[in-house]
Amino acid sequence: MRGISVVEEYWSGVLRRLQAEVDIFNKLIKHWGERGRENELSLARLLENLIPRHYGVGSGMVIDCHDKYSQQTDIVVFDQADEPAFLAQSNQVLFPVENVRACIEVKTTVNKEELKESGSKRASLHKLTPMQGKHPLFHFVGYKPGQYPDTISRHLRALEDTQKPDLFCVVDIGMIGGRKDLLQPVFGDTLVGTDDYVIAMTCLHARDASGQRQLGVYKEPPEDFTEPRILHDGGSYPIVALGRDWKVAEPSRSLLIFCACLVHTLAVHDGKPPPASSHYLSGATLDIVEI
Repeated sequence: MRGISVVEEYWSGVLRRLQAEVDIFNKLIKHWGERGRENELSLARLLENLIPRHYGVGSGMVIDCHDKYSQQTDIVVFDQADEPAFLAQSNQVLFPVENVRACIEVKTTVNKEELKESGSKRASLHKLTPMQGKHPLFHFVGYKPGQYPDTISRHLRALEDTQKPDLFCVVDIGMIGGRKDLLQPVFGDTLVGTDDYVIAMTCLHARDASGQRQLGVYKEPPEDFTEPRILHDGGSYPIVALGRDWKVAEPSRSLLIFCACLVHTLAVHDGKPPPASSHYLSGATLDIVEI
């Protein structure tokens, strides 16, 4: 059975750097608005180094030719090859909806109120009328949970279909999911659930005697644990309540899956072949526990 790949090892490092950057900003910056903006910028910098160069990453409002506009959007992924420069001459950048490929809402803490707010932003985006192409996808990334995963899951499912994020990730607890039709091309036959909207968690795998990951078998937290995280193989992993059980989450895999699905949807939107990086995701990477 195949173990962790070089891509997964790399992303474990990426996540550690991202978390360290976010933690430092959150300790140094006391103002919540500024703290949130710095967290948005941390994710934006990651995406700028990830997505193909002909896409740009910005922040602002999405508009249509009928003078309608979306709410302020944390991260806008757009086709910068066709972006007219006259709409980017101030800090409040306006993005024509036809050129926008994805909008991403970023939250430091995830709870019911933040999810409802993101839902209203997705709804405002879909009130725009593209003159060509289709609406941009709307995604949600949260760093830390304000509630248990089961509770976050209930709040997500309670949203109207027009308000649910197309893809989402709550990084610190390894939550990942979204519309099944967007996840399926990356997961293939491994996505066995029947629900059209997938909500899942990436758990830390147990290893066999040779150090290989065991699909569907996960490391258990110590029975008498007193700390919210465990150290394993040089990494720190959160212990998360899932139903009546405690699980050890693997946040780097959830972030990797989110980014892989994001890049795949960008390619599909523009009629390009799937990115080569999708071939480097092992079965262990895509092994999730649906909630």
